[in-house]
Amino acid sequence: MKTFPIQILVALAVTIVTTPIIAQTKIDEMSLDRWAKLREVERYQLNIAEKYFKEKKYDVAMSEYEKYLSLYERSDAASFAQLKWSLCLNQLRKQNTAIKEGFQSVIDYWPDSSDAAKASYLIGRTYVEIGRVSYGKKAFQETIEDYPNNPVAVYSLSGLAEIARQEKDETSLVKIWKRLAFDVERTKLTGGTCATAANSLASYYFSKGTFPDALKSLQANYKDDQLSYYVYYYVRSPLGSLIGNEQTNGTGLRLADQVVAYLRSNLETDLSTDELKAKAEQQWHRMIEVEKYSRRDEKVLAAYQAMLGVFGNTDAILSNLADYHASQKRYEQARSIYRQFKDKVQGLSKVASSFTAEGNVTEAVKVYKQLAGIDAENSPQWQGAEAGVYVSVKQYPEAIQIYRSLIASDALNSQQWLWALATTQRDANLLKEAIGTFRQCENFPENYRQMAGCHRALKEYKEALILYGQIIGGSESMAPWAQLQIGYTYEQMESAELAIKAFQQCCKRYPKASYASTAHAHLQNKYKISVTLGGGTDE
Repeated sequence: MKTFPIQILVALAVTIVTTPIIAQTKIDEMSLDRWAKLREVERYQLNIAEKYFKEKKYDVAMSEYEKYLSLYERSDAASFAQLKWSLCLNQLRKQNTAIKEGFQSVIDYWPDSSDAAKASYLIGRTYVEIGRVSYGKKAFQETIEDYPNNPVAVYSLSGLAEIARQEKDETSLVKIWKRLAFDVERTKLTGGTCATAANSLASYYFSKGTFPDALKSLQANYKDDQLSYYVYYYVRSPLGSLIGNEQTNGTGLRLADQVVAYLRSNLETDLSTDELKAKAEQQWHRMIEVEKYSRRDEKVLAAYQAMLGVFGNTDAILSNLADYHASQKRYEQARSIYRQFKDKVQGLSKVASSFTAEGNVTEAVKVYKQLAGIDAENSPQWQGAEAGVYVSVKQYPEAIQIYRSLIASDALNSQQWLWALATTQRDANLLKEAIGTFRQCENFPENYRQMAGCHRALKEYKEALILYGQIIGGSESMAPWAQLQIGYTYEQMESAELAIKAFQQCCKRYPKASYASTAHAHLQNKYKISVTLGGGTDE
């Protein structure tokens, strides 16, 4: 047994999730050709059984499948009815009976039917579901041997891969991925599973730093531009893990060099149209992103300079370069580039943002004031950004003054500024003022929700209860939450009896809401009261 990196487990999870879904939807169904061969009376009876199965009334469906078998035991669909009867048992948690008396009977009595292959796979899957993994593994292997050209062989291979993942058996897992990626003929039913296995195999090889094998795995799925994209897409996480580990750092750097060389060899060089130019820029950004994952600052900067040499000093490329400097906390370098933008307003806005990120409020405010002056049409936007800077450092009085001014001067956006003022007053603990401002806002029920919170903070519980009641009456989606809050409010009032009743009402009125589950758990944990989500007390 071997252990393997976490990204391999993540990649495998995609494979395992995909296949059972495909298997389930197809195994539950019978082909249209077979339906067409049935007599009308047979179709009628089978449709009744299928109706109850789809409605998840499995007891009733079982009876209808049994009726079909008793009436039409020689029908071409008899094996299908037996298979569905067995699936009903599975759903009713009678898996051992489903295996021995259901699926095995399909194989024994109708060995040449297409349902026999399905039953063989389902035996393995059912064993795994009930924890009898060794039996499941054996059943999957038998399915692969008995039905090598049937889609169930692929589903069984995927089942074995899931077992290998759980057992951390890397050798077996990789062997299965290889088989699915390269040896299995891809059809509409199996193509997705095989493709996902190839992608998982590529992630595995990337995690080992073996670029040629990873590339070969992806070539099973993609070619040309798609191939280049998915090399970039799948290498990033494994590369980051290799680079971040001192023992594998060297392997990671070699992998990065190989990937960058591959991406560079596939760069679009024809820049004659805007479409081709956009494609080329995207390819350059992918190559630079790989360099970022390799954490080689000098190579990232060199790549950006090379890109600027190809495309010129466009604002978009300069922005990416400056943003990278800012991400490395080289704010002065970033700002010197932002100031080179052809779009001066956009450049200055990024300068202001960089000052904010650096914690330099004074300079950020200066730039936003400058923007409000040179971009008069959008002056309210820049004043609002200035207020946001003050809020970020909890200088609430300055922000409040700006928001009040904007409410008066920017009538078209007064609701936006009222809300900003209200939340700032709340954060500044000016709760009474905040309540008054929230009351002027028109975004019910959120404004009522905030007002109620302020009242509770002021210990004005009756006012809060009134607001919660209004939310219940006026907002169906927020009613369960408001009912739960009523319970918590009564607790703050030290009125346990009323709190209990409020929580019970939450369970009774809104049994399907997550807040009912919260109320249910709270009643059990705090008050030792057990209730159903329908509201009744268990005896």
